[in-house]
Amino acid sequence: MKLSDKAIIPMKGSRFAAGHDIYALTDGLVPAKGQTMVETGIAIGLPEGTYGRLAARSGMASKMGIAVGGGVIDSDYTGEVKVILRNHGEADCVFKAGHRIAELIVEKVGNADAMEVDDLGTTERGKAGFGSSDLNPQRSITAKEEGVKICFLHADSSSNEFFSAADINHHPRLTREREMLSSAHVNAALTRTMNDSFLDKIRMAGKEDEKWQDRGRELVRLRENGEKMPDEWIEKDGLLYYNNRLYIPEDEALQTEIAQGCHDSLVAGHFGPEKTIEIVTRDFYWKKLADWIRDYVRSCDECQHSKSAGHAKYGLLQPLEVPYAA
Repeated sequence: MKLSDKAIIPMKGSRFAAGHDIYALTDGLVPAKGQTMVETGIAIGLPEGTYGRLAARSGMASKMGIAVGGGVIDSDYTGEVKVILRNHGEADCVFKAGHRIAELIVEKVGNADAMEVDDLGTTERGKAGFGSSDLNPQRSITAKEEGVKICFLHADSSSNEFFSAADINHHPRLTREREMLSSAHVNAALTRTMNDSFLDKIRMAGKEDEKWQDRGRELVRLRENGEKMPDEWIEKDGLLYYNNRLYIPEDEALQTEIAQGCHDSLVAGHFGPEKTIEIVTRDFYWKKLADWIRDYVRSCDECQHSKSAGHAKYGLLQPLEVPYAA
């Protein structure tokens, strides 16, 4: 949850990202060869049996030598998430409010209690340590079979429903007939309203897009000087509109969020690329939008698995010719 109005909820930068990006609440600086604790203005709740691991972002690590320290968040901790940034580089690292400073990865953890024993038993490695395994790099692989788990997600996470494989054939929730969505249902669901937090994300992403900022400054200058404004462009409340469509900055996370809502959701029904482009362009615009959406739909696993075969049906098996023996 947000502890400050300026805080940004963690979100993934792409469909298959392992972690959620964490955003800085205020401007700050990490001195060279030093460290800084950064406030995020958020508190999180984690499922039992998991913990949150704060990891460094690859871009900051490779370009500025920024690492994350003390990055373990227990599931019973409900205070503000703070990030310790350590600068191993030779120059100070300056960040602004709203910049992505770390990643939050949720991982499973064993909650067994420690107990004292008289004997640890015999192992192949024993007390050998400090590089001893490099002399005999043998690994054993074990596999554990996981049972089928089913989850129905709801807008309110406290209402989520969980089932096991034993519930599949007899639980009324799983045997209920599915309701087919008519075009009326779909069209009603596609009539979206953009809340303030989503618009704030666009404004924040625009600050990192030079072309987006240049366009905005030019429109403001024309308006203040009383000059003729372009027919297709509008600047309003810190947002840009092109032909009455919201102009989205070059931000992979924002574009992915929009594509997921227009393609992946249950009511969207995983339309093809052209239909998805039509839906997205009703409200949004960014450079090379059509190519971006086509690549996104092509990368959708569910679409690829359910795609109809484009070739003719295979015929009956034919016997092979017996080779001639001389």
